[in-house]
Amino acid sequence: MRRWSRDDGGQALILIAVALGGLLLGIGLALDTGQLFVSRRAAQTAADAGAWAGAAVLYAGGSAAQARTAATDDATRNGYTDGGYITVTTASPPASGTYAGDPGYIEVTITEQVLTRFLFGASAGRTAITVRAVAGLARSGSGQAVIVTRASGAGTFTLSGNTKFTITGGGTNTNSNSGSAVKIGGAGQLTANFHRVTGGVSAADAARMSPAPLTGVAAAADPFASLAGPSTNGVPVYAGQTITSTVTLSPGVYTGPITVGGGGVARLNAGNYIFRAGLATTGSGSIVLAATGGVLLYNANANYPAVGGACGTLSLAGTGTLSLAASRTGSYAGMLVFQDRSCATGVALTVQTDTSLAGTLYVPAATLTITVANNVTIAGQIVADQLTLTGNNTLTMTFTPASVTGTRVPSLVE
Repeated sequence: MRRWSRDDGGQALILIAVALGGLLLGIGLALDTGQLFVSRRAAQTAADAGAWAGAAVLYAGGSAAQARTAATDDATRNGYTDGGYITVTTASPPASGTYAGDPGYIEVTITEQVLTRFLFGASAGRTAITVRAVAGLARSGSGQAVIVTRASGAGTFTLSGNTKFTITGGGTNTNSNSGSAVKIGGAGQLTANFHRVTGGVSAADAARMSPAPLTGVAAAADPFASLAGPSTNGVPVYAGQTITSTVTLSPGVYTGPITVGGGGVARLNAGNYIFRAGLATTGSGSIVLAATGGVLLYNANANYPAVGGACGTLSLAGTGTLSLAASRTGSYAGMLVFQDRSCATGVALTVQTDTSLAGTLYVPAATLTITVANNVTIAGQIVADQLTLTGNNTLTMTFTPASVTGTRVPSLVE
């Protein structure tokens, strides 16, 4: 009987030792897990702060290199200096994610080899954690429906003949200091939530504006002044062509003019289109979206992204179908047309019964002329150096923040 008792005692000691070993291992694993959680949270905070610092530089008009330096410096101030057990990498534009290749954003990635004692798979007693943050110039707020940015000159905002322009959901801003900044001819009518004019408006023109214009106000800022043109890094390059049949185009840089006429149809896949020699519709040529998603039409100079070179003409003035919408994501969310700031060539657009447009039309250094061939409604926003509407019909523009670009502010997005 005594022998059995001694055996039971030995078994109990073994069980207790195993239990204690398991308990200690569990405590060790819990401590390691907690250490990794705290380290990951601290690293994420540093990555977020670094990305925000870089976005602030981009917002102020700084270069991608300056943004990357600001992000790295901020990570260092938060205790994360590249080297040893810590790796800090920055990329502007981001190398991955929703905003990959977008010059309006910066990506910060931090990897740290955290000291752990009990976790299986640790290398030399350390376990790697990696965090990532992306920040940039995101849209915010509703902005304004129409901003005519030229600071001087009569009739920088003109409705010719009997053309009527009705804006729902927003108002107009005309920055010219001329006493005749807005001109409305004949039986024309300009209707919106408000009309703000830096200069003045004649009594006859003011009578054709509803509500009455508020004059002598401060000029409205260009909400996209800090928005860079789209990147060409890794972007496919295509030659120009004349389209007289149905052709599907892909996003990329087009080095020659694209002309759609003779009943041709250009079907655009979603993405950014950079035209170095112009884009035009003639006759019954049509431009439509090929599928879901949206597009940016960027009219650039011949050497873009380098400065200099002639600018091609952007003229969507044919009689065919025009059905386009801006993308809803990325730094160009809501931006449908963007003409390079070096291009002073006027942009022409004809809207008619089968026209469907959704997005901001941004022509910062030239006149945007819209011919209203029929009574039509579009969803959009206009920011242009000068704006002229003609055609003796009614254009209704619905302004909603969801379908236009809005103003830009630094924002943490990923």
